[in-house]
Amino acid sequence: MQKILTNAHRKFIFDASLAAGIAPSDAEAVADGLLWADLHGRLEYGLIRLPNLIERVCRGLTHSPARMAWTTISPAAHQLDAGQGLGFTAGKLATERAVELAHTQGIGVVTVKHSSHYGAAAYYCEQAAQAGCIGFTCTNAFPKVAPFNGTSPVLGTNPLAFGCPTLDGRPVLVDLATSAVAGSAVRKAEGCRANLPPEAALDARGKPTSDPLVAASGALLPAAGAKGYGLALMVEILSGVLTGAGVAKDVGSLFQTWDRPVDVGHFFFAIDIEKFMPMDKFLARLNILSAWVKSSPAINAADPVRIPGEIRADYATRYASEGVPYTEAMEGAARMLAKQFSLQAPWETRASGSD
Repeated sequence: MQKILTNAHRKFIFDASLAAGIAPSDAEAVADGLLWADLHGRLEYGLIRLPNLIERVCRGLTHSPARMAWTTISPAAHQLDAGQGLGFTAGKLATERAVELAHTQGIGVVTVKHSSHYGAAAYYCEQAAQAGCIGFTCTNAFPKVAPFNGTSPVLGTNPLAFGCPTLDGRPVLVDLATSAVAGSAVRKAEGCRANLPPEAALDARGKPTSDPLVAASGALLPAAGAKGYGLALMVEILSGVLTGAGVAKDVGSLFQTWDRPVDVGHFFFAIDIEKFMPMDKFLARLNILSAWVKSSPAINAADPVRIPGEIRADYATRYASEGVPYTEAMEGAARMLAKQFSLQAPWETRASGSD
């Protein structure tokens, strides 16, 4: 499998974004967010998202630069109107502001309206953790998930993420879709002609299906039944209702809505750990908890119990030194963009010795 050095990978994303007319500061945010996803093995949120993102900017459906505006709600709560701009920029600004508020007020809440896809949610929680905070974020999305006991799509896959620092420097990172399978998993199954897990989706008549093509005209099911539905509803309230962004069926699809912005909303929450106890005490207490968790005998001895975030942190360490493995889908996206904007593909950049 082709591997591309991270500096070439990031440079290609940045250069393609600039060539598409994306503002430099937005291109920086996009490059950082997509690279983070690929480094952590979250390939469905990495470079393969760039063609769609660029297409939406070129059609004027996502604005760059956007007129983003802040409103102070209270000393510990601010709101960002993202102006139908790039979610990566909105997410970066919102995380920074939530952390800043937490450092001065103990906690920081930021709501974001009129935004777009912001990538892997855990990316922002890692930033909060690196700043000495506990971080939480969630975002709503185009409705493709049925409510518990329902058969038609009403809610998005509505992911949420949590993160905090640890003693070994690899933050705890919990990142999950509130649906039985993520939308990206459905697209991946379509591409490789694989079946979806049982009890993950319904067809247009409300009958169970494992065919991703059939599920596309039906609905996904919530994770863990009523529990996933409750979490998805919580995310919709925090990210859509509270923020003033699109709600449920008002939210557009990145892949199907080409006549208007998607109007996504995000929610960010940061807690300054030092305001509650010394950091070394928090890390020591967390370390004890982690040890207890890992002491549970594994079902499979070859696959020990781990703390969420550890495996992908190991990917990031390895890929940062060895290069990011390129899948066929990533290569296809990169070749298309290289041809469209007369750029060198990132593996060609590496071969020439360029950064």
